[in-house]
Amino acid sequence: MSPRRAPSARASAACASPAPDSAEPARIGLAGLDAGPIERAFRVETPGEALGDLPLPFEHVDIEVEVRRADGAAVRARGTLGARATVECRRCLEPTPVGVRAGWDALYLPPDRVTPGEEGVWALDAGSGELDLAGAIREELWVHAPAFVECSRDCPGLCPACGARLAEQACRCPPPEPDARWAALEGLGGGAAGAREGDIP
Repeated sequence: MSPRRAPSARASAACASPAPDSAEPARIGLAGLDAGPIERAFRVETPGEALGDLPLPFEHVDIEVEVRRADGAAVRARGTLGARATVECRRCLEPTPVGVRAGWDALYLPPDRVTPGEEGVWALDAGSGELDLAGAIREELWVHAPAFVECSRDCPGLCPACGARLAEQACRCPPPEPDARWAALEGLGGGAAGAREGDIP
């Protein structure tokens, strides 16, 4: 991945713009951070390559972020993310658009201060001169992406026999034939009722 350019006034202004700059790797250069916060807005065009394993096949991820110095050598990144994907409805298999939008907050510490498994805390490679946001963004997408996708709450799905989409047409499949294995049990309900009424001495 090529290094990101140092933040500029144009990049800061883009944070408030609805059309983010195109940027493939989710990295921010830290040059000039000691002079004040860095604000950026950018789009990750191929999230699966830039961010790693994701819960949905996102088309792109829009990022708005502010990076500032925290305690000592720590760096804090706060922002919002928006992502879009198209996924099959789990009931009718129709392509269904899915949107994810969330705020996020990540703290970057020197590696010797990071406790494994600590939520929202990431290792900071001070020698690289960049802040890698991929891990924090990936984690938020996993947290906020829906586990199941449905085109609507009342989607009737597909007929299991002929595959007809029941929201568009009625299924004309004949009713299933009775299972012969249950024939011996027919009528037992009446016998049981008679026993309760005292028919058996």
